[in-house]
Amino acid sequence: MNFNNKVCSFTGYRPKKLYEAFQSENGMTELKSKLRTEVSELINDDFTTFQCGMALGADMLFADVVAEFQRKYPRVRLVAVVPCLGQESSWNFKQQHKYKQLLDSASEVKVVSNAPYFDGCMQIRNRALVDTCDLLLAVYDGKRGGTMQTVEYAKKTHKKIRIIDPSCMMRITLYEQGRI
Repeated sequence: MNFNNKVCSFTGYRPKKLYEAFQSENGMTELKSKLRTEVSELINDDFTTFQCGMALGADMLFADVVAEFQRKYPRVRLVAVVPCLGQESSWNFKQQHKYKQLLDSASEVKVVSNAPYFDGCMQIRNRALVDTCDLLLAVYDGKRGGTMQTVEYAKKTHKKIRIIDPSCMMRITLYEQGRI
């Protein structure tokens, strides 16, 4: 591994859309396993920085996987890109505890807005994730919402995109520099 500090940003569904997409009871376990495989491949391709928006659902799974690799490979970095102050304030205790654990394990925490939640802060965070990456990894199967907007923005900015369809846990699309 050369560790050229390539940056991978992540976007994915919140819990409700993930649960709708899964075809089996153990979908979260399968997704976490698939994310491990993807992150391992990216590390082997000289990615060292993994950015995540720290939302509930796929983001938290991704951050957890990267934190595992970070302990194994000291050059691997988890960067938590937080949209606003108090992102977790409406979450339950267990979710807040996991969030804090992941923030504590992150190599860096970037707070996009030093204000409490406001309309548009998530979109600003998503654009920051895309603008600062070499590749966007997305858990996405076409449903409308923030993940779709992030993938579309990455296409417009000609970013490399890997998409994992959560219903089949396969990488189904590789989008690279304006070509599918």
